Amino acid sequence: MSQGPPADGTLKWTGGRFAILVTLADGTRPWIRLEPEVTHVEATRRAPELVLRARRTTSAAELLARPPANETVAEWTERWLLFREAKGLESVRDDRSRLKNHILPVIGSTPMREVWSAQLEDVRDRLDQRIRDATLSWKTASHAWATLKMAFHDAQTAKDRSLRVREDDPTVGLAAPDRGMVKAKQYLYPSEYVQLVSCPEVPLVWKRVVTLSIYLYLRAAELEALAWEDVDLVHGTVHIHRSLRRYTHEEKQTKTGGTRRFAFEPTLRPLLEQMHRESGGQGRVLGEGGMPDKFDLANGLRVYLAMAGVDREELFTNDATRKWITFHDLRATGITWMAVRGDEPLRIKQRAGHSCLATTEGYIRAAEEVRAGFGEVFPPVATSVVTP
Repeated sequence: MSQGPPADGTLKWTGGRFAILVTLADGTRPWIRLEPEVTHVEATRRAPELVLRARRTTSAAELLARPPANETVAEWTERWLLFREAKGLESVRDDRSRLKNHILPVIGSTPMREVWSAQLEDVRDRLDQRIRDATLSWKTASHAWATLKMAFHDAQTAKDRSLRVREDDPTVGLAAPDRGMVKAKQYLYPSEYVQLVSCPEVPLVWKRVVTLSIYLYLRAAELEALAWEDVDLVHGTVHIHRSLRRYTHEEKQTKTGGTRRFAFEPTLRPLLEQMHRESGGQGRVLGEGGMPDKFDLANGLRVYLAMAGVDREELFTNDATRKWITFHDLRATGITWMAVRGDEPLRIKQRAGHSCLATTEGYIRAAEEVRAGFGEVFPPVATSVVTP
C-alpha cells in the first residue's frame, strides 16, 4: 500500500549531512541540506521553523543564508516570531501585534546588533507617555515591555543559534514602564448565579457553561477541552490536564503546564450525570460546538446577566479603578467561593491550578472581607440547568 509523499519537515541523511523537506511559496518541495556539523537533535529542532519560513520564500538558498550583520530589529524579530511559532507558542500573534504597535516604530530600523540601552529606554519612555495620555493601558504597556525583554534575551541566549546575534542583553537593569492600579477581580455572589441560571431567556448552553466554569474552577480553554474520559462519575473526580489553543483549537497543556485531579462539588453531580446521558459519555463534555464563541464570551456573559436582572453596578463598569466582569471571572468566582467556605489554602491552590500560593492567598484575603452575608456557596444546581 502506498504511503504517499513524505510530509514537510521530514528528515533524511544524505551526503554526510541531514536534509529537511519543505514546501516553498511557489509550491516546489526541495530538500534543504543543513550544515554537516548539525546534529540529529538540532536538525529535528530546526525543522518546524524552516517549514514555516519556507512558505514565505521561493529561494531554497535564502532559508539557510546567514543573517547579514546589519539585520534590523524588524527583520530579526520576524525570524524570532517564526521560531516561537514553530515551538507552538500561542502568544506569537499577540507578540507580533505588540512589536508592530509599540516597539518597531521606535527601533525597528536599527540593526539588532547595535541597539543599546538608551534606545530601549526611549521605547519605555514612549510607553510611559502613552499611559499618562490615557491612550494605552499600563497593562498593555507591561505586556509590550515583556515581549521586548524576551526578544533581547533570546538574541543573546536562544537555543536556535541563528538567533544569537548579541553578546549582551541591553534590557538588563532597565526599569519597566509605570504600573497603574491593579483592578480587583470580579465574582458573582451565589444569589446572582442562581438568578442568572433561573432566567428563562438565558440559553441552556450558557447556563451549563457558567455552572461548569464556576463549580470546576476552570479556565475557558480547559473547559472546552474537558472530555468525558476526564470525568469519573463513579468516584466523583475530574482530571484537568489539557486545554485548547485560542485560535487553532488544537490541544495543548494547561496554562501552568501542570495537571490536577480533584473531587468535584457534590452539588454538580446531577448536571454531570444528565450531560453524560445526553452524550452517551463520548467525546468532550460540552460536545461539538457546545462552547460559545471565545471572542464573545465576556460580552455574552454581561448581556445575559443584565437580561436576568443582575444589576450590581461594578459588574458592568470599566474605569480607572474597576474592571467589569469577564468570562474568566467565573473561574475566579469558584475560587472565591472556596475561600469563603474556608477551604484549606493548599486545597484551593491545587484545585485552581495556581503555580504559587501567593495567587491563592489573594483570593483568601478578598474572601475574608466579604464572608459575612455572602450566601450559600455552590448551591444545588437548578433544574433549569439540568433539564433540557
